Amino acid sequence: MAPHARAPISLARIQAIRLLALLPVLIAAVINTGHQYLSALNTMGGVDEYDWRGRLVQDLGLNYSDPAMFDVLAAGLVHVLPALGMALLVGGVWEQLFATYRRRKRESGLLVIAVLMTLLMPPGVSLVHLAVGMSFAIVFGKGIFGGEGKTFVNPALVGAAAMLISFPTALTGHPLWTGIAGYGGSRAFALYHNEGGDGLVSAGIDWWAAVFGNLQGMMGTTSLLAIGLGGALLIVTRIASWRLILGQLLGLVLVATVCNLFGGEEGITTLSWYWHVLLGSFAFGAVFLATDPASSASTNAGRWAQGLIVGALVVTMRVANPAHPDGVILAILMGSILAPLIDHVVIWFNVKHRARGYG
Repeated sequence: MAPHARAPISLARIQAIRLLALLPVLIAAVINTGHQYLSALNTMGGVDEYDWRGRLVQDLGLNYSDPAMFDVLAAGLVHVLPALGMALLVGGVWEQLFATYRRRKRESGLLVIAVLMTLLMPPGVSLVHLAVGMSFAIVFGKGIFGGEGKTFVNPALVGAAAMLISFPTALTGHPLWTGIAGYGGSRAFALYHNEGGDGLVSAGIDWWAAVFGNLQGMMGTTSLLAIGLGGALLIVTRIASWRLILGQLLGLVLVATVCNLFGGEEGITTLSWYWHVLLGSFAFGAVFLATDPASSASTNAGRWAQGLIVGALVVTMRVANPAHPDGVILAILMGSILAPLIDHVVIWFNVKHRARGYG
């Protein structure tokens, strides 16, 4: 069901609010990416000859040994802008083709999809791989279903899943980014599985770094603070359901606690629930991907159920395969696919209950 069919608000306004909510995450992505990249250059002692972004940083004369804020911002933009530009270019071409074929105006949601795709990428993502992912997002996640308001899965989620399946190494970033303090995401889970909490400490990963986003990872998934600010706006404006977000958190906490109690004394089964929230892309996915108004459950009970399923699947995938890149994308994809069925079951139970009441 289209989101504007459930609330007196236009699709354009929904997309504008979602874009505004993504703004703090985008700013945090630029700052953290620039900081982490310059730190990597300083650690490695220079620019990799195969790293075109590094050569651009070098040509701009940015200081990586003692960077100022300008250097950090410029280095971050060197990574964010090309990815965002490629996503907009490819998405715009497909949007124009669909608009021409259907003889109607281009839709307003392209910028949100492009920003989401960019924030789901590692800083060193191949632009060719990103172009393929964005093509999947627009064509198979949106266009063939009729466009905005008619999709059953977040288009950016489709694009990221396509990249994850087609190019498994595309979301791991540039080799320059490995092996230095502060890396996060799926590598942090594998590190904890092999070395326990001492492994996280040795990599410079602590609670505050994860909250403020001083970690490596997908560009938009590292700062819990920025994600929380955007999520608060979505909840206040009722674009996102607090029940769905809280349901995902409860599902994650429940399964993580069960794993802690019965999963053994070592490995990722001992990882506390709050680390499951802080590391990887769970927070970003729970706030910006699972809550897509067009692809989430529309009943209150259905939102709780969908959230519980997604949160439980995230931990299950991480525990079942610690080397898997996070599990969040596939978990939310499954939850979105199940959303119509969940709503159908909820409505069926409500009808049966009312029928018994009037019988």
